[in-house]
Order: sequence, then C-alpha cells, then structure tokens
Amino acid sequence: MGFFDRFRRPADADSVYRKAIVELVLGMLRDKNGRIHVEDAVSAAATIVAERCIDATGDYPLRSHDFAPGSSVFSTKANELICGDVCEGGISHVSPNSIIGVLRSRLNRGTYPDVEFPDLVQIFRQFAQRIGNPAEWGKVPLSVPAAHYPFIPPLKIGYESRPKVDGIFSDIRDDKARCLRIAAEALADILAMVASAIDHKLVLTLAIETINGMAKTAPMTDQAMQKVQQSKA
Repeated sequence: MGFFDRFRRPADADSVYRKAIVELVLGMLRDKNGRIHVEDAVSAAATIVAERCIDATGDYPLRSHDFAPGSSVFSTKANELICGDVCEGGISHVSPNSIIGVLRSRLNRGTYPDVEFPDLVQIFRQFAQRIGNPAEWGKVPLSVPAAHYPFIPPLKIGYESRPKVDGIFSDIRDDKARCLRIAAEALADILAMVASAIDHKLVLTLAIETINGMAKTAPMTDQAMQKVQQSKA
C-alpha cells in the first residue's frame, strides 16, 4: 500500500482545501497591478508541496529543528514520496502514489504529455552536484534558463506561507498524507493555469526541481529567524 493509499475520498472532497492553497499562492504573489510572475507562482506552490513532504516523512520537525536553515538534509523517505524512489525508465514508471505521480494523473495529458516531464535521474544528480554553493542559499539548483528563475527565494516563501497553509489544513493536519496530496493537486491546478504562458517542459522542470530541492533543504524556523533579527539589532 502506497503512502497516499491510506485514504480514498470522492474526487471533490478536498476541493475546498485545494482551492484555498491556490488562492493563497496567487494572493501572496499578486502585485498592485494584479499581475503574477508565472515562475514565482509555480515555485511557491512547489515549495508548499516540499514542506508538506518534509512534514510527511517525519524525519525531523518541519517547524522546529536544529539544522541550519538552507542546509541540505538528504532523505530516502523524501525520494519515496516524490517518485516512489523510482527515477529511471521514464515518467510512466513512477508510482502513481507519489507526488510526481499525482501531478501526472491530474494534469491534462494533451497539455502535459509524458514527454514534457524532465529526466528524474538528471534532476537528482544535478541537485547532489550543486549543493553547498553559497550563492544558491535559500534557493534550489535549477537547470532552467536564468530568465525563468523565480524572484522570491523558496526558503523565504516556504517560511512566510507555512502558518497560512497550517491554518488551511488545521482540521486535517494529522493526516499528513492527505495534506501532501492536496498540496500536489494544488500545484497541478496552478500548472494548468499557466500552461498557455510558458513552455511546458520548462515549467515542469522548475516545479519538480523545486520540490526535490526544497524537500531536501532544512526550512527556516521561527527560532532561526529570531536569531537573524537579533543579530541585525
């Protein structure tokens, strides 16, 4: 039984949570003219997925831990949740009961066919090769062109969105599998929204690289933020 198989509900049972996550992402990023940077929307939604992945692994507490924020924390459990720990053989071999499997099943195959999904082996390899670069602190290693980098660092958006996401999930917070699936479905909804505005392979690469990178990066905590603020005082 897969991690996500611990619950089965009608397709629209979680729509209220899913819509709330989408609205949160768009609301946080909309400028005074009502515009939203596509890459920031995808990066933010993917970061929320990654934080719920950390929460679901149980490797360490998402909200209070002793790791240096922004440092790499490898996790075999995270790989299992991201792709069922299967990264070879193409997207069709990835477990449907995984984050990428949820994206694949929810996205329209005519818009996002399998060929548009990036090579997972390359994503995992690139992350492992580029970790520890001080210039990328708070971000994730991305293979997309620099013109498509998000403006807001994922570490920042994860910290600022976390209490609001916790509030959305307040009555189902103990069902971490359900929260993770809903976050992944919300990301799929945002990918569907931006499909006409960006190259599909590029945006899927951005999303999946962000999920992988942030799921293996220690998030910012209130305690660490307080230390930063005190050091500046």
